[in-house]
Amino acid sequence: MFWCDLYHQKIYSAYINKASDSSQQVTLIDSLHSPEGLAVDWVHKNIYWTDSGNKSISVATGDGRKRKMLITTELNEPRAIAVDPHQGFMYWSDWGGQAKIEKAGMNGVDRQILVSEHIEWPNGITLDLSNRRLYWVDSKLHLLSSVDFNGDNRKVLLSSHHHLGHPFALTVFEDRVYWTDLEDEAIYSANRLTGHDVAKVAEDLNNPLDLVVFHEQRQPKGPDTCNMGTLPNGGCEYLCLKAPQITDHSPKYTCACPDGMELGPDMRRCAISKSTFHSTTTTTPTTVATTTTPSTTTTSTTSATTTLPPTAKTTTPAPPQTTRSGRITEHPRTPAATSTETTSLSSTSQKSTSTHTPLLAAVAPNMVIGLLCTGGYLVWRNWRRKNTKSMNFDNPVYRKTTEDDDDEIHIGRQSESIGHVYPARVALSLEDDGYP
Repeated sequence: MFWCDLYHQKIYSAYINKASDSSQQVTLIDSLHSPEGLAVDWVHKNIYWTDSGNKSISVATGDGRKRKMLITTELNEPRAIAVDPHQGFMYWSDWGGQAKIEKAGMNGVDRQILVSEHIEWPNGITLDLSNRRLYWVDSKLHLLSSVDFNGDNRKVLLSSHHHLGHPFALTVFEDRVYWTDLEDEAIYSANRLTGHDVAKVAEDLNNPLDLVVFHEQRQPKGPDTCNMGTLPNGGCEYLCLKAPQITDHSPKYTCACPDGMELGPDMRRCAISKSTFHSTTTTTPTTVATTTTPSTTTTSTTSATTTLPPTAKTTTPAPPQTTRSGRITEHPRTPAATSTETTSLSSTSQKSTSTHTPLLAAVAPNMVIGLLCTGGYLVWRNWRRKNTKSMNFDNPVYRKTTEDDDDEIHIGRQSESIGHVYPARVALSLEDDGYP
């Protein structure tokens, strides 16, 4: 038998005659959020469950070693789930804001809504495989209803606040339908065709959340289509799931891969999903911060890292070490994956180049400025030499006027009556010769 535990957020299994012994209980699935509904594919040996915490429907092998989320969209509050391994369909109830009952292939495809009107809080659902009808209870409308597997021929079997105070789970066997009621803490039954002849089967229970009929008629035998041929597990590398039998040409099964992977070209082997690889692989650019002190130079490097898909093994690199020169270096990464090695080598090359670049950038401008200043000074000096006029004291005119100190120069009008005699004096004006 299999059951889910909301408190421990796990799914367990045990043999029926040993289930009361906790040492015989095996944990199949852990790390769940709010597992509420559980169904067993007794033909292909898989289990299906709903999780209202992460709003998903998942599948796993009977031993819990392989698992996959099948439906993760348009789910609000998934509750109960039931499977039909002969036709390859699963059915579930959702009592969220837009309450409904849906079905899809047991491989997660061909999803469709069966009931979406006059439904509020659909809790338990069950299948009558012999008559191909689905039964459910609505704890808000206090109804017991049924439809066929296509969502047609809907019937209300019972409407009662007394017998359907808060129905939660139900099952069907032969001509009777059974359900639990949390308000009365009891189990009731009624005729599955008419809803009449209501009877109380058990009472004074403590929070009866589920019930199961254990009989071979509830689990009719069928061929395991995943192991009918010569290839075990249908030749699938991971999961082999029953496909919905919509037409006579529908495939009997399909292969499925774990979350984050997809089927390869042969539709049997698994490969890393391209969308998952791009979304989970992040590369941080290498940044180098250099601080120069009178004695040491410290370089801090942030290497690019690559996050691999869940199936890849990861290895934690050794902590960085500081060399004598003050440079922080990292040990080479172990070959956990090719992409990790490539990224690490690229980061090392960038680190060496980037360390010398700031030094050249600081020296080059000073050299250019020095050359410009030197060139400017040389040009100015050449211009100054060409345009500067020197005074030549060998000029005979200048020497004559300066050496004859006793000579007199008569300046004035040549008149017989008026005349002035000036002592010998030279007024040398350099402005007339172009000097400042």
